[in-house]
Amino acid sequence: MLPQRGSATLRLVTDSRSKAATFVRGFFTFLEARGLRAAVLHGGSDGFERTLSDVDFVVDRDSFPELASIVHEYCRQSGWQLCQVLRHETTAAYFVCSATDAPSCAVALDACSDYQRNGSVFLTADSLLRERERLPWGGFALPPATELRYRFAKAAAKNKDAAESAEEFELYPEPVRDDCKTWLLQEWGIPLADWIAAPLGEALRRLRDRSNSRPSLLQRGSLRRVASRILQPAGMVVVTDPHEFDAIASRLQRDFGHLYFRHYEQPGHWRFGMFKRLARSTLVVLPQLSRPWEWLLPSDCVHRLHSGMDIDSLCIEFANHLSRRCGRRERLSRPSMVHRPG
Repeated sequence: MLPQRGSATLRLVTDSRSKAATFVRGFFTFLEARGLRAAVLHGGSDGFERTLSDVDFVVDRDSFPELASIVHEYCRQSGWQLCQVLRHETTAAYFVCSATDAPSCAVALDACSDYQRNGSVFLTADSLLRERERLPWGGFALPPATELRYRFAKAAAKNKDAAESAEEFELYPEPVRDDCKTWLLQEWGIPLADWIAAPLGEALRRLRDRSNSRPSLLQRGSLRRVASRILQPAGMVVVTDPHEFDAIASRLQRDFGHLYFRHYEQPGHWRFGMFKRLARSTLVVLPQLSRPWEWLLPSDCVHRLHSGMDIDSLCIEFANHLSRRCGRRERLSRPSMVHRPG
């Protein structure tokens, strides 16, 4: 029986991966059909037929503010649903989408217009989308020189290990790396002597220093984004049956604890100092929650799972709850009518 069970599990995983890949490819052709410019920031040449979680991409500046409505419209047409929107920069947002019949089949569309960190713009949307290249399945990717600039800026912003970055960047042809050197020197005044770990680490550090200071709250969109994270936190407190707590909590962590939320915790009971967890997009699973705490928590950040339902149904119920909450917050009651002429 064990080989059969293993084969069935593998088949389910493969089907889910193929379903997610089809969803992502369709999303980019959906954008192009409406005249919206977009490009995958790295990867994508295989049509996403691999283990897939988040997809980094860029859209033009005019489309970015409307992207929640655009993603919602595409999900409705595809049998999926938009469950979370996490805005981590004024020009970047993370859209968590899942199949309506299988919350574990989920994709995060990680979008930006200008690529920036803490108010420092490393690459504008126009520069990223310039000379984009068509992929075999119909979407677009960055040209190699632009892709390396993006990956260099991302490695700097995220303080990536220099040795690991050196291995990644070594895969690019020498003319592409020379272009990146020129960009660093002309745009940022940063010389790069060689692509080995030591000089590369110094160049990454100097570029990262440009985004270490926090931006002013007066920067366009910053105050609104911070206020939204406080007043409408992306985190959730889920209260479930204490008699089946371990099994249900384990399944919630597996299906929702990675893409849907930034963090996962199951502390046993709620404490006053945990309010900040919600603003940090944490999924907190509890066997019980006393009424005083439930009254103090934001009403749409607490969800009690119904007892007597099987675990698959509980997960679908929770995903539906997240989708409804997202729809209210983003005002997504009607599909977007965005269409730009080619």
